[in-house]
Amino acid sequence: MSPSTLLPDAGILGFIGCGQLGRSLVRGFIEAGVVDPERVVIAARSSAAETAKALGVRSATAIEVAGEADVIILAVKPADAPRLVTGLHFQLGQIVISVVAGVPRSRLQVSPASLLRVMPNTACRVGRGTTALLNSGDELPEDLALARALFEAVGVVFELPDEGLFHAVTALSASGPAFLFTAMDALTDGAVAAGLPRDLARRMVVSTFVGATALAAVPGSMPASLRDEITSPAGTTIRGLQVLEQRAFRGALVEAVVASAERSKELAREAEKS
Repeated sequence: MSPSTLLPDAGILGFIGCGQLGRSLVRGFIEAGVVDPERVVIAARSSAAETAKALGVRSATAIEVAGEADVIILAVKPADAPRLVTGLHFQLGQIVISVVAGVPRSRLQVSPASLLRVMPNTACRVGRGTTALLNSGDELPEDLALARALFEAVGVVFELPDEGLFHAVTALSASGPAFLFTAMDALTDGAVAAGLPRDLARRMVVSTFVGATALAAVPGSMPASLRDEITSPAGTTIRGLQVLEQRAFRGALVEAVVASAERSKELAREAEKS
């Protein structure tokens, strides 16, 4: 299924909620040729018209989006999602794709439309997203095929058989980029402290991350082995790694992922009460 055939003729892609993730998806889908801007309509809680103008798409109310879109991306805040969808009238044949963190499908009543659960990240904006797609066996094959092709147009898709895995996925691939950006920012500051001009340091940090990621992506590669390859006895790298171990760098990352996953579980429990 090519990007140009994802939606039916004159089909509409709607967004209910359009924060950072929603805007990243809009930009990514348009750039990938999934949909023309004039066939995208968004409903955002605040400044919908301004957001739509910035993205080159139409704005509408959530009720209007539910009434006209063929595929709807639900991208509102977790606390708002269950209550919001109960006030909307979805239609048979529509596909609602929830990208709401923490909220299980059982709390989103969109019948008679189909409901899929997906967790992408903001790198979809540049076609390098990481997306989890729930394939529990309850979903229609044709709906899964459309969602798979939609998100493969803006990155890589991993299918999960168990909705419970979404807590860990949210922590790793959705929140994880923020952890990496923090590390990049710290490395930039370190390079400046060591004498590099800030702009040069920033560009070299980005290039270093891109190169390291390419090495890690080679089939059979393991991060620990790649690290050991550049860690010579009594060299510069081991001296720096020693400081990271002393400051519990690895443990902090582990705890950050676990804490983010736990917050996703809290959001699920809060959704059950709403």
